[in-house]
Amino acid sequence: MKKHYNIIIAGAGGIAEAAALILAEWSEVSPTLFIGNRTLSKAQSLEQWTTEGTTKSCEIKAFHFSENEITAEMKSILNQADIILDCLPGSQAPRIAKLAKEHHLHYANLTEYVAETDEIIALAKDANTGFILQTGIAPGYIDVLANALFQRFWIDFKVSKV
Repeated sequence: MKKHYNIIIAGAGGIAEAAALILAEWSEVSPTLFIGNRTLSKAQSLEQWTTEGTTKSCEIKAFHFSENEITAEMKSILNQADIILDCLPGSQAPRIAKLAKEHHLHYANLTEYVAETDEIIALAKDANTGFILQTGIAPGYIDVLANALFQRFWIDFKVSKV
């Protein structure tokens, strides 16, 4: 099993904030997080917020995630990454999934948009990487968060059931 992952977080809104902090704080091996947003200053703010909010050492790099082109910086990051966590609006999901497929990255999105999900399923049929769709906030994220909190509670209080 790989010990270190390079993770692109596409977007810098509230969901991306939660994802970045959870990945930085709760990963057994600190990942490198690349936070991309169409507004670089917003990605930089999330980079700073996550760095200040975690107690662990985690490399975090903000970058401009262009809506119209693949810049040299984006190409470099896409070539280093292992996975894209798509925290953008659901309408952007097919575009981000296509980037994941083209760069042989795993892909996970949070959208519940049915048409876009169907488009990504068709796109991913012959992909050699994993595509995890409709992870959603509820129940997906809530389940992950609840499990992580229970695991921490179990360790802190040495219990195996509640």
